[in-house]
Amino acid sequence: MKIAFFTDSYHPDLNGVVISIDEYANMLRKKGHIVYIVAAKVQGYKEKDPYVLRFPSFTLLHSDPNVMIPLPLPPKQLIAILKLDIDIIHAHGNGFFSLLGHEVARMKKIPFVMTFHNLHTEYTHYFFKGRVIKPGMMAAFLRIFANMCDGVLTPSEKMRQSLITFGVNKKITVLPNFVNLANFTEQKKGFLHKKLKLSQDIPLLLSVGRLGKEKNFPFLLNAFKDLTISNNNAHLVIVGGGVDKEKLLNLTKSLGLRERVYFTGKIQIKFMPLVYADASIFVFASTTEVHPLVVLEAVASGLPIVAVEDLAFKDVVINDVNGFMVPLDTQVFSSKMKKILEDINLQKRFRDGSKKIIKEGKESEELTDELISFYNKITQGFSYKKPTRPLVGDEFVKNFRKRINQINKIIGIDEKYFKNIFHDTVVAVKKLRDSF
Repeated sequence: MKIAFFTDSYHPDLNGVVISIDEYANMLRKKGHIVYIVAAKVQGYKEKDPYVLRFPSFTLLHSDPNVMIPLPLPPKQLIAILKLDIDIIHAHGNGFFSLLGHEVARMKKIPFVMTFHNLHTEYTHYFFKGRVIKPGMMAAFLRIFANMCDGVLTPSEKMRQSLITFGVNKKITVLPNFVNLANFTEQKKGFLHKKLKLSQDIPLLLSVGRLGKEKNFPFLLNAFKDLTISNNNAHLVIVGGGVDKEKLLNLTKSLGLRERVYFTGKIQIKFMPLVYADASIFVFASTTEVHPLVVLEAVASGLPIVAVEDLAFKDVVINDVNGFMVPLDTQVFSSKMKKILEDINLQKRFRDGSKKIIKEGKESEELTDELISFYNKITQGFSYKKPTRPLVGDEFVKNFRKRINQINKIIGIDEKYFKNIFHDTVVAVKKLRDSF
């Protein structure tokens, strides 16, 4: 089978979506399938994979990752992708490149499916500080986009239930993320201790994630502050970069934790197994996750877990088997970290529990076979139907222009800049659609 992934986030960005795309693409290719990846061209980044197609784009929002919009594609570039021999388009990210994938699929009269990786209703604070795009608007967008698809995938039951709540009436298939277990077993200890110049006997509490509001790191810092009242040995290490780094550094300082908390920034993916291997406990306080790969990686590394109660961790973190699931209460969270740190036998039981859970879960090959089966069902039952109404109608244009005016007032970008890009894109797509 020939598959094209259209993604709104890809290298050099590094996040759960990018890792998931790479893992599934690699497994599909090992099984003899052809996988193209269509993503934004990033200035200064040289693409080495001939099956990754980069297209000109501009940055609408500087965040982590950036929000990219494909520029109106020159006819040669768009025709080149339209001429690709592909059976199905699989979009990731629910943004502008996913919309481009939808248009290409309709022009080629092939199925279009999408994985909804993120609960975007929890991320609207990145869009002009939440003053333009509201959670309700995002929920409506996800509903409309999902109902346009020929097949819908989510990595967890939590995301499936969320889409149903938003009003999605398509069948939704759950296909979890996976990790390459071989990368996270039998790793040497010492990487983080050496990097941070700490004695090897100091226990490290580890958390990994983007430094953004949705990850709830202030809660984690306050819970750790409670722990330090009775524990003068453990240190907290937070791996990741993001827009809230300065705020978190200031909070760390105000809590008197500068000597016990470390922000490492981003660490190359090849070193992450060594990072997990050197930790005593993995701690995670976000309630906005869908199926976080960092928690899967921590479990695959055999770590005890302390996380807040959330459906996203179902079957991955099991209370009193490989860790604790706790309410969003800093004192309760702190007490569970303390309990694990003070009980060597409990640490061993939870480590063994994590290893057992990850081994009993579905492996990469089984999950990839499920994805192939999903593709086959979609393609076999697919018949092209001309849309009864255009994707871009008069009402959409009216609302779009209204939003342009709001954006212009907030950030001062010339309204014509957006209007011209929008108009040129619509005209180009309509012309090419008519020619196929």
